[in-house]
Amino acid sequence: MVLIFAILLVRILGFTRFPDLVFPKIHSFFANIFYSITSLFSISIGDLIYSMLIILGILFLGRIIYYVLKRNYSELKNSIVKILYFLAGFYLYFHLIWGFNYYKTPLKENYNVEVDSVEELKGMAHQYFVKAAYYRKIVSEDENGNFKMSLSIQSLREELNQSALKIQSQYPELFMRNPNPANLKSSLYSEGFSYLGVLGYFNPFTNEAQYNVKMPDSKLLFTKCHETAHQWGYASESEANFIGFVLANESNHPDLQYAANFKAMRSLLNRILWVDPLYVKYYVEVLYTDGMKRDRQNELDINAQYGGSAEDAFSLMNEAFLRLNNQEGLESYGKFVELLVGFNRKYSSN
Repeated sequence: MVLIFAILLVRILGFTRFPDLVFPKIHSFFANIFYSITSLFSISIGDLIYSMLIILGILFLGRIIYYVLKRNYSELKNSIVKILYFLAGFYLYFHLIWGFNYYKTPLKENYNVEVDSVEELKGMAHQYFVKAAYYRKIVSEDENGNFKMSLSIQSLREELNQSALKIQSQYPELFMRNPNPANLKSSLYSEGFSYLGVLGYFNPFTNEAQYNVKMPDSKLLFTKCHETAHQWGYASESEANFIGFVLANESNHPDLQYAANFKAMRSLLNRILWVDPLYVKYYVEVLYTDGMKRDRQNELDINAQYGGSAEDAFSLMNEAFLRLNNQEGLESYGKFVELLVGFNRKYSSN
């Protein structure tokens, strides 16, 4: 009952003006505290906390099983009541420090996002393709000819912070005022995450943006931008993709420009694939530069190495989490294209 009350309370507050008017100040307060602590360490504090929670969860499950086997139903009931109270408190705390970001007024309200022409999508895809192809020629490569980031974590933080300042002045609808520096950490769970298809995640309890070091740089760099967008208050996956794109695109660094335009082009091609697969096939097999083809093949090879049923199971869990938090499930990732369209319409003439 207490858990249901917690969920209803969040939903009621979520559909008032609280997330837009009051919550940003609360979020900034907690974010500043968490950042001031976790940024002192190079290791992921969030991963360590989650590790302890997993151990405690296993111990609790063991206790439940013990009470069932011993038929000690009074203790079993007490334990279940305690965990429900814990989950209710955890749920409320999560929303207090970060979760109400899911209920803020969507960014799409600032743009005309209705996709009504595949020709418009094709024009945008080509625009991003030209830029991606240009920057692919000047970025670094590894010994196999695949894209290799030249940006250190510190340099990337500086680039993203500079981009945030530009966004603040050029695009007032994108709230980027006084964000903490990007708090990027390599995840201790990178190997396991690879089997789940996880490129990164944001930990709201420590204000850290974790990334999977096992993934190819052609995906990883954009992931770092995406998780930084989560750190700065963009909860929706589509909005985090969009803000990650704008952050990278406002940088002058070739690595970030390639990551932004390669991601945008492929997202648009994925949408075009629904109605004109031959067009996309031509792009991938003919127009892609040799470097872009190598990057794509490298991603496919790594996906094949780690892909499996575990990734499908994680997708189902992620779907449930997104829907619980006022999102449209995994479809929310695809809304990135609509934001690109709206943004392009509003600023393409500038």
